[in-house]
Amino acid sequence: MKLSISIHWRRKETHYRLALTKCRACGRVSFGERKVCPYCGSKDVTTLIPSGTGTLLSYSVSYFRREGDEEFLPRITCLVKLDEGAIVPGELVDVDPDEVYIGMKVEAVLRRYSSDDPYGLIYYGLKFIPFLKG
Repeated sequence: MKLSISIHWRRKETHYRLALTKCRACGRVSFGERKVCPYCGSKDVTTLIPSGTGTLLSYSVSYFRREGDEEFLPRITCLVKLDEGAIVPGELVDVDPDEVYIGMKVEAVLRRYSSDDPYGLIYYGLKFIPFLKG
């Protein structure tokens, strides 16, 4: 994923934090910052910054290898239901695939995604890890 530094900088808010939209009309919460509720169409919405903790709803383990991504294998993609109610896609890291299970508590953390080269831009973003209390 090679992005220019300026594009990456402009998108930093979406890469470095979770944001939800809460509709004041219907009360539902959706993933991402929006101007209109995707459920009822109301424009009476507000941005909500979640705690980042949630429950694993589904996951898939991939062993597909792209050049330069070998260190991230196997890759566990997942769907997480945040404690605030929204369902978000993500990647689960710092856990062996054999230890993953539906219903597992997880939390969002900032992790390295990739880099352009040894001396280039390093890309960071949110990933999920097993929730560690304390």
